[in-house]
Amino acid sequence: MTWRDGVHLTGTPIWCDARRRRDVCFVSAADRVGRAGHGQLIASPLTLALLGYTGAKSAGHLGVPVHRRFTLGTLRLELIASGRGPGATALHVDIAGRTVLYAGAVRPQPDDARVAVEVAEVRACNALVVAAPYGDEHHRFPPLADTIARTVEWAQAQLAEARHAVLVVDGVLEGLEVALVLRDALGDAIAIVAARAIREAARRGELADKLALRGEPARRAQKSGPQVVIALAADRGSLAKLDGERRVASLSIEPSREIGDVALPWANAADRAGLLAWIESTHAREVFVTGACAESIAHALGPKARMIGPPHQMALFGDGGEVAT
Repeated sequence: MTWRDGVHLTGTPIWCDARRRRDVCFVSAADRVGRAGHGQLIASPLTLALLGYTGAKSAGHLGVPVHRRFTLGTLRLELIASGRGPGATALHVDIAGRTVLYAGAVRPQPDDARVAVEVAEVRACNALVVAAPYGDEHHRFPPLADTIARTVEWAQAQLAEARHAVLVVDGVLEGLEVALVLRDALGDAIAIVAARAIREAARRGELADKLALRGEPARRAQKSGPQVVIALAADRGSLAKLDGERRVASLSIEPSREIGDVALPWANAADRAGLLAWIESTHAREVFVTGACAESIAHALGPKARMIGPPHQMALFGDGGEVAT
């Protein structure tokens, strides 16, 4: 396995979440590959759609539903949910009887009927590649179901007082997830306004009718009634346009206290305990960890785990192939 702006499964044509052009690239989530212009993409149908590959543009790419096994030459593959966000998946590959699970970032959660979002599934594997955007000792997140319940209650309270409820999210994928949850919780009677990029993503993912997202919010709540507004943290200009008849909640793992009146820890990836437990559930003999907290997670896992990324050299399987990074 080779690391070079992405993970390459040696002996196969498959790269994973590569940031430069590759002939074949698996995409774990719609925010992972940018505009690399890959030859053939492998992803869930929703991820391909969010990337703009629909209709004629999808020709040559593989949009594969989760749990539908398929082949690429002699390789046997399957996508499973990773929980990272709408459409996000992990790739399980059987290479002549040896299995690799490329997971990217995962968000496992205990079974809870209140959680209306996808969470990470598990497949046993010989080798695991997993991202650790969080994983230090201080990363301890509350159950996602609790945060969702708090978010809905907070939004309802603002609407009841004729205020716009502004929810600030880190990215488009997070915005789509929040919109899906709120539409299910609040029903069709409540207007949900969203940033242009989130509305465009909903259109590409064929979620526009379901979400019925609107554009710019009314300057004053009494003009059209109070609204829920989903804004991007980076779009300070749009936030500044809203008048004082609003309250702002920041939805993030580590939200900026400067953005809103309240911070709600909406997890888009596992905390330390959740990630370690999920890794152990794969029964992987070797674990390769990427991301900001890779060193912390690799250290906690012990000898079977290594950080992946330049300039390390590592073995994918203890009895054979090598990983060059």
